[in-house]
Amino acid sequence: MRALYLQAIDQHRHRVLSFAHYSLRVREDAEDVTQEVFIKLWQHWQKIDHEKLGAWLMRVAHNSVIDHVRKQRPQQTNLDQYAQVEDQVGEESDVTHLDQHHFKSQLQSAIKSLEDPFRSIVIMRDIQGMSYEEIQGSLELSASQVKVYLHRARRKLRENSKLRQLFEEQIADRSEVKKSIALVASNDKGNGHVQ
Repeated sequence: MRALYLQAIDQHRHRVLSFAHYSLRVREDAEDVTQEVFIKLWQHWQKIDHEKLGAWLMRVAHNSVIDHVRKQRPQQTNLDQYAQVEDQVGEESDVTHLDQHHFKSQLQSAIKSLEDPFRSIVIMRDIQGMSYEEIQGSLELSASQVKVYLHRARRKLRENSKLRQLFEEQIADRSEVKKSIALVASNDKGNGHVQ
């Protein structure tokens, strides 16, 4: 049993941790929730259907995140104050890096501001790449509910004025960079500097 339990942790830890981290935005809180989920797995090991283990774990993670937020509200009204956003941008210029970091931070804030189940479905589908069937099992919703909630959540994110403005600014900046590169390239070709 212990070997199967450890194998389950290895197989599902990243998904549970990333869901908790994206939901809470505080690494330490996400790790606490993840630990809590796997303690519950150990406690309920004999009772659960192991063919649906992934869905069971995500349902427990979802409920644990909600419980954690409820416990933290009186103590800490602004979870974003302590947010740590992991750096996932490759080697790029500092300006682009800062723009992408800022956009990612704003996107995470916008996702975090969504009510449940919208937030959980967006994280599970768009960030973690879970199938509709996996989300159904995790949140105990019908297929049509998952699709409707996902559509509504995406619409709410598209309607977020801060995100829209940042996105449009990034598109405009990229367009200007492409024009500059094209101008330099055409000048180099005109001067015989072909590379």
